[in-house]
Amino acid sequence: MSIELNQSILQSISTANPHINNAAVSANQYTEMCKEGRISTQELQELLLDIQRQVNIDQNMSDLESLERLNTAINGLISIAKMAV
Repeated sequence: MSIELNQSILQSISTANPHINNAAVSANQYTEMCKEGRISTQELQELLLDIQRQVNIDQNMSDLESLERLNTAINGLISIAKMAV
């Protein structure tokens, strides 16, 4: 999976659950910051894991599809960031 594909997944997430929407926007913003060199790949990994933990705590089972897409994109970005270290 590429960074662009994962960012595309994040951008496609639209749900009534504000926690998932905010997490997708934040994950995309942090990824852009990493691409621009404003944060390291290690910082990106930490921020994405924090987002993932928080969303999993706040998850609304009625919106499982969006949560799964969010987790897929975040896991992909974490994997990519790990390879860049």
